[in-house]
Amino acid sequence: MKPVRAFGSLLTGGGIVAAWLALGGGRLPALDLLASFLPFFGVAALLGLLFAGWRPWPTVAGALLALVPLAIGIVPEWLRDIPAVAASAPQVHVLTHNVWSGNADPAGTAQAIIDAKPDVVMLQEVNGSFRPMLAALGQHFLHATECPNGCDLAIFSRWPIADGDYFLKDRNGRKFGPALLWARIAPPGGDPFMVATLHYPRPTSRDQAVRRRDVARALARIDRGALIVAGDMNLTPWAAAMREQDRALAPLTRMTRAPSWPRALPVLPIDHLYAGPHWGLVSARQLPATGSDHRPILVTLARR
Repeated sequence: MKPVRAFGSLLTGGGIVAAWLALGGGRLPALDLLASFLPFFGVAALLGLLFAGWRPWPTVAGALLALVPLAIGIVPEWLRDIPAVAASAPQVHVLTHNVWSGNADPAGTAQAIIDAKPDVVMLQEVNGSFRPMLAALGQHFLHATECPNGCDLAIFSRWPIADGDYFLKDRNGRKFGPALLWARIAPPGGDPFMVATLHYPRPTSRDQAVRRRDVARALARIDRGALIVAGDMNLTPWAAAMREQDRALAPLTRMTRAPSWPRALPVLPIDHLYAGPHWGLVSARQLPATGSDHRPILVTLARR
């Protein structure tokens, strides 16, 4: 049993150290990558305590050392204020989903999107095995954006799309900012609103920080009152980079908390939706898995 106990001690110690280091991402960006996996570190530390055997004081101390950084990192996300609105108000159902370039069941994923009955669909990684399904979605959602070659994004709507592009445009029609797919939706009997979808690189890439900065600067140049931005952001809410983005995108509010990755046991919320101050949240939930490595997220909004 000694090797098992030694392994448990190492697992506990490593999990505790990694969990505390993950909290340092705000001061040292290199540590922020660890923040994405903060829940795993806590689980590893507690699992290690089981292998190490029950000894009252070391076990209690180890559990506290493991749980405190989890509480510091994760609890503020669940206490964060999200503007709510009555479910009786006219609603907009928005689905965001990374359909994954290696999707093992593209037809099943497309059917799940259709069955969710969203008003607006924003997809990422459509450039792989899922691409043939875009035509199938087009039969159920009569309006869609056009994306140039190499673009892996798509927007579908059951309402007319008045305008859209792969880059934002100023009042004179000049394009600016980083590439992101957007559409201006014109619901019948309601005010138009703009949606945009994007896909950030992984947090291991230096390009992600540059992309986040460029997106925030570009969105600051447009009217964000009724804007909705969603996509695979490869960021968890307990990462310092996510907190920084929440501030940078204000007055947009991040409406999502639901975990979306990995598919089998989603514990990490990395697919997000932001909405401007004209919107309030009715609900946001994770949908069942299909062939993608992400779960789709369905968000219901209503005008405030």
